[in-house]
Amino acid sequence: MLKRVFPLLSTLLLLQACSSVPGVIEQPKVSVQNISLQDISLTQGTALVTLNVANPNGFPIPLQGIEYGLTLNGRQVASGDQAQSVTIGAHQEVPVTVPVKLNFAELLQLAPEAIRARSVQYNLSGAVRLPLIKVPFQRQGGVGVKR
Repeated sequence: MLKRVFPLLSTLLLLQACSSVPGVIEQPKVSVQNISLQDISLTQGTALVTLNVANPNGFPIPLQGIEYGLTLNGRQVASGDQAQSVTIGAHQEVPVTVPVKLNFAELLQLAPEAIRARSVQYNLSGAVRLPLIKVPFQRQGGVGVKR
C-alpha cells in the first residue's frame, strides 16, 4: 500500500512546488467574455455565462468543472457547481459556457429597489477547477433599469 501511495504523494507535492516556480507551470487565466439571458419563463430564467480560459503553458491541461455565484445588488440570486471536462491545449484559449439558473422570486424582491435606483449592480464570481488547483474569476458591474 505504501509503495502505491508514496509515488502519488511525491508527484502531487512536486507539481504543487513547481506551480509556485515562475516559468515552470503557469496558472491559467480566466476572464468573463459574455453574459446573456436565455429561456425566460414566469418563474425562472437561464443566464448563459461564457468564460475564456487561457492556458499559457506548453502542455495541455484538463478542466474538470466550474463553481459560480451571482449576486444582484448584494443579494445572492444564483449559485452552482457544474462538472465539465474540457482539455485546453498548449497555449490555447477556450470559451466555456455555463448555464446559470435564475429564480425570479428572488429577482422580484429586487425589482422595487432596482426601479428606484434605476440600476442593478452585479457580481459574478467563482472558480475553474483543474486537477490540483482552482483558478478564481470575478466580474462586477452595473446595468441600467428602464421604468
